Amino acid sequence: MNTVLEIKAAIDSLSPVERAELERLLAASRPPLDPEMDSPELEAELLKAANGPFTPFSPEDLRQACEQIAGKKRRE
Repeated sequence: MNTVLEIKAAIDSLSPVERAELERLLAASRPPLDPEMDSPELEAELLKAANGPFTPFSPEDLRQACEQIAGKKRRE
């Protein structure tokens, strides 16, 4: 396999069981992250979490969202 497209095509042709096995093998080939040690991998995961959709709301953000929803319900 010479190109990324060929590799992707091969992966796309895998059965769900084969794909799960491939994912397991790839995950096992990466060293686990050690939160006690700075690393580019740890930084990337932390940035992904901080910038992702799972960033917690501040209390003020939640109050504003609740007020907007309550206002819409009152107008209905």
